[in-house]
Amino acid sequence: MDGIYEEILNQEGFRKIGSLSYRINLNIWWQPDIKVQVLQLPLGSKALLKGSKSYFMKSITEQGETWAREIGPLQNYLEAHFPELHVSFSYFRDITGTLAAAQIGRKLTAQTPSIEIPSTGQIAQLQRELADKRIQQQSTDNLLGLDSGNSDLLKSYTKQQAKTLRKEIQQLEDRKSREKEKLHLFDNLQKEYERNCSAACFIFSLSSNSHVVTSPPEFRDALISIVKEMNDLHRYQVTQKLCGGRLNIHVVEAGEPVMVWIEEWLGGSLIPRQISRLNEDFRLLREAAERHTMVTPNTDIRLDGAVKDDQKLLAASVVSTLVTRLDKPDTTADLKDVSKDAMPANIGLVVKNGRVTDTQFNLPLAKCNHTYLSGTTGSGKSYMGRIIVEKAARYKDLNILILDPANQSAGLLVPEDRESIISLYPDFGMKPESARGFDFKYYAPALSIGKQLPRDLSLLGNGRTILSFKGLNDRHRCKLFCDVLGAVFEDYSIEESATLRLLIVVEEAQRFTKKRVSEDAKAAGEQAENALDRIVREGRKYGCYVNIQSQSIKDFARDSASIRQNTNTKIFLHNSDREVDYAADFIGNGRQIIQLKPATAIVYNSIWGAVTVKVRPPLSKVWDFSAEDTQRLLTSEATPLAVLSSDAKQLLAVVRQYHNEEGSGLNISNAGELLGVTSKRQLQQLVGELEHKGFVKTRRLRERGQPRIIEPILSGGTD
Repeated sequence: MDGIYEEILNQEGFRKIGSLSYRINLNIWWQPDIKVQVLQLPLGSKALLKGSKSYFMKSITEQGETWAREIGPLQNYLEAHFPELHVSFSYFRDITGTLAAAQIGRKLTAQTPSIEIPSTGQIAQLQRELADKRIQQQSTDNLLGLDSGNSDLLKSYTKQQAKTLRKEIQQLEDRKSREKEKLHLFDNLQKEYERNCSAACFIFSLSSNSHVVTSPPEFRDALISIVKEMNDLHRYQVTQKLCGGRLNIHVVEAGEPVMVWIEEWLGGSLIPRQISRLNEDFRLLREAAERHTMVTPNTDIRLDGAVKDDQKLLAASVVSTLVTRLDKPDTTADLKDVSKDAMPANIGLVVKNGRVTDTQFNLPLAKCNHTYLSGTTGSGKSYMGRIIVEKAARYKDLNILILDPANQSAGLLVPEDRESIISLYPDFGMKPESARGFDFKYYAPALSIGKQLPRDLSLLGNGRTILSFKGLNDRHRCKLFCDVLGAVFEDYSIEESATLRLLIVVEEAQRFTKKRVSEDAKAAGEQAENALDRIVREGRKYGCYVNIQSQSIKDFARDSASIRQNTNTKIFLHNSDREVDYAADFIGNGRQIIQLKPATAIVYNSIWGAVTVKVRPPLSKVWDFSAEDTQRLLTSEATPLAVLSSDAKQLLAVVRQYHNEEGSGLNISNAGELLGVTSKRQLQQLVGELEHKGFVKTRRLRERGQPRIIEPILSGGTD
């Protein structure tokens, strides 16, 4: 490689070397939208090609401060753990004026966002405006000094004009004084920064071999080879914002491949002070070098005795997890082994390179431990949560407790009946008639329907239970939530368990936090958070796993950090910027979640990494049921809705389809023909089953013979 550079310099001279760069997609299993940069250096009839993925570090706190010293331990860590990475750390004892100015601008902007440092040109413009105003004032004063018999009206106008000019001149003088003071402050600060600061450049990159090409076919072959090489090599997740205490470490992808290449070849960064001494022909090179460079005070920066910036040290231990190697060759293959004998739950199909595959994603419930599920309204969060519950309900020995601040979970009792949802079933290998309800005990104390809450609340953790908090005010909702979790935890903590015994689903968890309740309910909200915090920290030991559903991690207060840290499995659906930083800690590029389509999720666990999944439709109905609707769903206060027989489900599907197409009820005799049921007695039993469960109603028409028709009972509410 050195010989090639020598040839470049001898033949062309440094200034005549041009460069082109390309950004090409890589098909990496853990991040399908990643791009690699390919640099081309033209050399007359030849060209040199090289691919790279490069990052440079910008260590900036929320206050706009830059930390850049003592990065040596980080360099040692990366070189020891990632020998295939090229790591370059350069330290400079002095900085340029432009670097100092940029640092001061960041510092002042963070402290006083509205402040703008004027240029000497702006102050000169103020001086010119001031001179013009003074000339106008002199002319007005001269006019007033003439006793030419002017009218009183003209004299009054001239005096007013003179008064206005004096006021404007004073304002301009005050403004010029303020701007000069700012410029003086800036100049003095710049001198202090240049005198007492040092600079550093920290870059790490993954590069392909270099390829020399002389023809279009060679160019194409070299490009294919580079992309394949980078695709095979790139197995890294880079955390682009790593927080530790008040320190935020930002890593930015390098956008100037030629700059990174030069630094890699030289074995270190170009020296900003030396580049600044070159003429204007090297301006772009200087700007590129300074973009990669950090500035840090060696001592406190003082001005007029006041500390304007303090000395910085970088805690290298904080950034030791900056880069994570991903050595898993095939995630789906791993999942087959992981989910075996671990209560697998088929939640959808794996998405690779933006395409939905035929590979099922089986979530191993017994190895998920606690799960965090987030997404905005319309993302499919409720569907994902419902599917996990439906799949968990297949395991007879698993207890399930659903804590629902609304009443969507009541839909678990009835099968999905909307054509828009059922029509999606075939895409996932599901039959339309597979829609079904599930057998759960239902409690809604504020709605006065369902079962009466037991005196011993720990009983809610036995069997399959839905507890709806709908209708309760913030204080009562949080208090009951706290009491239930406390009682259930005390019951289960009697005996330790290595297996999953109880799945607790907390829907819309933010409604049980002190941040999202009224002022008079803050104390109850804090108790509710503490109860959730406790079972998340300690419940796993007793076989209690929690599924926490929320719109964003920011819904939780800092006091609930353990809730965030103890959820091993993260499921991200479409979300806003609020969730990006948290997602980035696990899936690399956190902004992926903003581009996710509805009902598409990224499922992360340290065992299998991050996998994109197209979420399958639920079997039961996801719906916000009113109290009246829920009452109709329940056959009695003592017995929850049972699962329909397969023949009854087929009849229900026929009735609903006929109603959707014709807008009217189906004649019972015609229903028998459509089903192929010739026995009137059998048909009447099926109709009676559906009527008894509240799915259909029958009535006689006033036509000749008074035929009976079957009509579906449609649930109200909103999605």
